[in-house]
Amino acid sequence: MKDVRGWIEKKLQENGYTSTRLPPFQLAIERTSRPGARVLCIGLEEGEAFDAQDVDVAIEEVAGTGFVVVVPTRITHAAYERAEDLGICVTGFGELVDALDHDEDIAQHIDSQERYERRRLTRHKAVKSLKRKGHHAYEILRDKFRPLTIITINEYEFTADRMYILLESYEGIDPDLIVVTNPNCHGFSTDSWRAAEQAGIPLILFDDLLDGLGTQWT
Repeated sequence: MKDVRGWIEKKLQENGYTSTRLPPFQLAIERTSRPGARVLCIGLEEGEAFDAQDVDVAIEEVAGTGFVVVVPTRITHAAYERAEDLGICVTGFGELVDALDHDEDIAQHIDSQERYERRRLTRHKAVKSLKRKGHHAYEILRDKFRPLTIITINEYEFTADRMYILLESYEGIDPDLIVVTNPNCHGFSTDSWRAAEQAGIPLILFDDLLDGLGTQWT
């Protein structure tokens, strides 16, 4: 881990925020209309990624940690899952600025895609609860049927190449479905269908998922 607070301080100033350094690797950030925020800044060396065990170390070594900003944003899916379990936010710099701009408690920050997906999923009558399994991956617990693990992507045009890249990036997660949540996407190319069929993982639109949650994939 390296100290990236200098870079983060400069970027915060560009976005209208002032900050003060606190040991170890922390910044206390001033906000005019909301409570001040304290963040732990993690700088990664070449080839490193921030994993679930790093989340645990951060909590153990820096008491009261609620928000971890990782630069560059190389965060494993297991780290996202662990962070949710602990009730903290682990993310990159862009989401830090969004949290500072909009959230009273930045530890509860979630990105706009996840917020949209969670809102629609948790309001469905068939959904009992939702558990994060990765950056944009969830386990959906349902009242009458088996749980479903889904990977979501918010793209208007979903290509076969994007399908392969997505599955590679989520290696270790065994999804039941890949769900395109962009409301402007109304269908898929033949190549996309073929790629999904070859992978053995259905590719569907978000509305189709919601329509079938109470009756399908039993």
